[in-house]
Amino acid sequence: MCVMDCNAQAVRAPLSKVESGQYLVRLVRAVKCPTRYERTDLLLDFRILEGIHEGVILPAYYQVRWLDERTFTAGPKSNYFRDYQACIGSVAGKSCFTAEDFEDRKCIATVKQVVKDAEGEPLAPLNQYSRVHRLRECVYEE
Repeated sequence: MCVMDCNAQAVRAPLSKVESGQYLVRLVRAVKCPTRYERTDLLLDFRILEGIHEGVILPAYYQVRWLDERTFTAGPKSNYFRDYQACIGSVAGKSCFTAEDFEDRKCIATVKQVVKDAEGEPLAPLNQYSRVHRLRECVYEE
């Protein structure tokens, strides 16, 4: 897995679009994105591991508060906190996390299509994409 700053990335591949549903995924990259609206988000890219969309990379976006280049905090009502607890285990209160938390884990992800913009306006089909909406559980191999 690669942890990098979005500014270091020269060209990003177009976002993929798959059917909404649940997919088995694995983390391939964690990125500390540039500051926007006075916050710096965490972007996790996940690769679909099976089915007709095997190999497709989908993003997951989280609002977190960065402590340094690799660690951050997330409150108990945040999506990152909830996804962490669903897949990895219980943590108390506002906790410290790392960009590598989901490294080497297979997870079941709920994927949704993004068909409207932030203002609720429909996106043209060319601008629609899919993203990981939530991580539901980790899958352990025996």
